[in-house]
Amino acid sequence: MLQQIRKLFKQIGSSADVETHSAVDMRMISAALLVEVATVDQELEQRERDTLTQLLRQHYALDADSANVIIDEAIAKRDQSTSLFEFTQAVNDQFSERDKYLLVLQMWQVAFSDNVIEAFEEYLIRRVSELIYLPHGLFTKARAEARDMRKD
Repeated sequence: MLQQIRKLFKQIGSSADVETHSAVDMRMISAALLVEVATVDQELEQRERDTLTQLLRQHYALDADSANVIIDEAIAKRDQSTSLFEFTQAVNDQFSERDKYLLVLQMWQVAFSDNVIEAFEEYLIRRVSELIYLPHGLFTKARAEARDMRKD
């Protein structure tokens, strides 16, 4: 997954069409972290997959097919990731504080989608929040907001 992100960033540096590549990168970055949360327990339940698709469609104005392609690519690259640090570095370089908050909110929404917060899910979201320098108050606000938004 991290190799794919690095490849996309290299494309940004070598292309005149930075805006288009930047949008693709942000979608892949978001999808990759959301997939990490969804698959941290080595299982991707249908509710989690549906939540992933819905979040990407809403946030990036994608159709279902485009969202699913991005999710499939993120899943396929999941085993290739070696470190959160390099990945979160990309988030720090491209995301505003608001974007970081929305990303963490979406991570919580994925975690809550199966109505069970696994210890590994919480650890992953907390670690990502720390690595992207999201203030703790916004981390807890995102969790509370996602909890209130969940469907039972």
